Amino acid sequence: MLEWLFSAGESNLWLFLGIMIIGLGTELIPAEVGLPLLGLYVSNGTLGWTAAVLIGFVGSLMGATLFYFLGRYAGRPILIRYGKWLMIKEREIVQGERIVSKYGSWSALFGRFFPVVRSVVSIPCGLFNLSFKRYLLASSLGLFPVSFFYVWLGEKFGVERAESMLKGLEQELWWILGIIVIGIVGYILYRRLKAKR
Repeated sequence: MLEWLFSAGESNLWLFLGIMIIGLGTELIPAEVGLPLLGLYVSNGTLGWTAAVLIGFVGSLMGATLFYFLGRYAGRPILIRYGKWLMIKEREIVQGERIVSKYGSWSALFGRFFPVVRSVVSIPCGLFNLSFKRYLLASSLGLFPVSFFYVWLGEKFGVERAESMLKGLEQELWWILGIIVIGIVGYILYRRLKAKR
């Protein structure tokens, strides 16, 4: 899997960078997964250090901004009802509301350093109508060091170590990926059939 990712040079790199920006931007790819992969590109010389950190930072900030405006303009009832389509759970919204009501803009700063909190504070910040300028500044100050740290971690880990760890698991990983794809397709078909009834 990693061999394919790093073998086709520039064409795969641009594909990967596009996936990273969209994935981090929509929070479909957790920062803990996406950012170290950018670090692997740094370790094999395909991507510069500054570019990797900036891509990770911009992608993460896009996600933080998107979910802030979702909270601000969609509103709580709509997000609770339809949020599942964006993998937003009611429990996460409630948890985030508690944090934001207690800490305000500070939650957008310090919440970025904790994996679970990072994904739940953006929407409540929008719901509570926190100043967007303050939110953006706080999020930027939190997300930049997080991006820096995870890219550094990926670079230090290195492609060779990652490949040696995944070599024995490659077949299982493809099976898991296949099961996930089948599950998603099956779920979509089930929902459509149910809606027609």
